[in-house]
Amino acid sequence: MKVSEIFKSIEGEGIRMGQSAVFVRLHGCNLRCSYCDSKYAVEGPDFKQMSVGEVLAAVEAYRNESGVKCVTLTGGEPLIHEGVGELLTAFSDAGFEVNIETNGTVPCKWQLPGLFYTMDWKCKSSGMSARMKMENIISLGKNDVLKFVVGSVEDLLEAEGVVARLSLTSPDNMPHIFISPVWGELTNEQIVNWMVSSKVMTQNNARFQVQLHKIVWDPDMRGV
Repeated sequence: MKVSEIFKSIEGEGIRMGQSAVFVRLHGCNLRCSYCDSKYAVEGPDFKQMSVGEVLAAVEAYRNESGVKCVTLTGGEPLIHEGVGELLTAFSDAGFEVNIETNGTVPCKWQLPGLFYTMDWKCKSSGMSARMKMENIISLGKNDVLKFVVGSVEDLLEAEGVVARLSLTSPDNMPHIFISPVWGELTNEQIVNWMVSSKVMTQNNARFQVQLHKIVWDPDMRGV
């Protein structure tokens, strides 16, 4: 499979924010979001062909060195890759706790011990909202994450509508809800003021987040 990079850092978002993890970034994506911050993993020649065994060995080397047990599989879009099921099974069998970051267009069909999904709903400012599939969101469970990256008031209202629909469809199986800003667009204050005034977001325990790695390091730095 095409691998852009493998590195150790901290989780910048979601339910493991601030924890050490090994990141496996696969190359290639079926979307072209307006605010993509990893275009080098979407198109172009910046990748290495690796087998499942080679990827697993690279991740296990980090565990042997430092004891890290968390893996984040990201992209691009990791779930479009041939062999990803084999890779996820290998991670699970090896005892890793795997966060699968996916863009909302691909079904989450792998349910294995130690795996959970962080799924995006791409709002209108991404340019990809029409590609989103509600059935994929409905498949998420209590241990999974649904993330909205918002860049406009229209995005906020779209996120609110999706959470409202999901809460009616799956009231007893709601994922963790996170809202974060498109870097440099809506202010943190605007988003937080809206969230605390939204009954839908309050009732469903939505959480505000920023991309922690962009605060710790330069926002354009790779491998962090």
